[in-house]
Amino acid sequence: MQCLWIYDRDVNLDALVQTYERLTALSFNRLIEPSPLPWGRPRWVKPAAGSIPFEHGSDLLPRSQLLHWANQQARAPIDPVIGPPGRMAIQSFDDGSTAVSIVGSHLVLDGMGALRVIAAAVNGTGVPNQYLPKGARGLLSGCVSDALQILADAPQTVDALARIARANWSRSAAPAKDQAIAAAEAGHAPSTIIELPAVAVTVASRIWSACEQRLGGGMGTLLPGFVASLASRLGRRRFSDGAISLLVPRSRRRGLADERALAIEFHMMNVAPEGLTRNLEPVNEARALLRGARKSETDLLTSLLPAIAWMPRTAAKTLVNRLFDYADELPVSCSDLGMLPDGLARIDGAPCRRLLTRAVDVNVTRQDLERSHGHLVVVASRYGQEVSLCIEACQLQPTPTTADELRLVVSRTLADFGLEAVIDA
Repeated sequence: MQCLWIYDRDVNLDALVQTYERLTALSFNRLIEPSPLPWGRPRWVKPAAGSIPFEHGSDLLPRSQLLHWANQQARAPIDPVIGPPGRMAIQSFDDGSTAVSIVGSHLVLDGMGALRVIAAAVNGTGVPNQYLPKGARGLLSGCVSDALQILADAPQTVDALARIARANWSRSAAPAKDQAIAAAEAGHAPSTIIELPAVAVTVASRIWSACEQRLGGGMGTLLPGFVASLASRLGRRRFSDGAISLLVPRSRRRGLADERALAIEFHMMNVAPEGLTRNLEPVNEARALLRGARKSETDLLTSLLPAIAWMPRTAAKTLVNRLFDYADELPVSCSDLGMLPDGLARIDGAPCRRLLTRAVDVNVTRQDLERSHGHLVVVASRYGQEVSLCIEACQLQPTPTTADELRLVVSRTLADFGLEAVIDA
């Protein structure tokens, strides 16, 4: 995950350092410590002081390289087990503007959780984490504590293992293997890392709202309509009926005291992409169905979690692949963070000019993209009088999508909806 603050001036470095120091004391700055026992639960621990790097670029960069710089920051190493769990950086540009970047692992906090913690650091309202320092328990103490926890978890573990056995989740994932072989036969190494192109779109809120009303959409329907149309242009239509499967997360976080890593539910919204640039009524209907739908994938995965530690790594990976099956659905991730938390924009003590929130996938292999038949993730948010869409996408055929190609497809989709926008790529 990445959050970008863009100022039309130099930042207040003293205030920024204060925010950084507060952030390192909160749950954004935590690590996962594996159990010393083979089947024990991992635990949250407090890393060493200053474990989140804070970098300050010394050379001015052209303003046109904003997103390129952001991508470099997003791809710098982070690790939720050995650290660092996140990174912070500042960069000045040749037009007098300054950008601040914070990158964090989705295994430590989900997007809304991370934004709330950063806002708490800005406002000085966060509750410092109470985790033990990394390695503080000691081997013997850790083994005894985790053994007792294993016994306490036994009923839930047995129930989860029985569910997996009944569903036969553990059988090998042949389609993924076949795709990897096909990629190799085509002359492409399955393990080749592919950098996914991304663009950032900014639209004035009044233009966005006017378009939504003009097309007969309710509040919040233009985003899924736009994403469905974009997905159609990129070829991510369901094989069975040509519809677009939008994977829509819903936050279930209960305030700052809720320190779960992932406090979200996933729902699937199915939208036929034809005619959405003229009428959003199909999206209105899909949203009505979504409100009454049950969170099937999330409930199922949650019920199986107690068994994960008892499963071989390959079996656990197969389980996740089968729960989020790409064989027919070709899901498109569509996240709407809404109006960003109050105070989040004042990371240096005063409001920034623009605020962008992004999902960035790194170390994605060609095999990953073959399995998912490509990739499309859109994260939307509102700040001030603007709506921002951060879009990451890639199709493999006939060749992997480039940033210029993605920008062109996004530009044409915006034009179809009559939306004037600024595109950074």
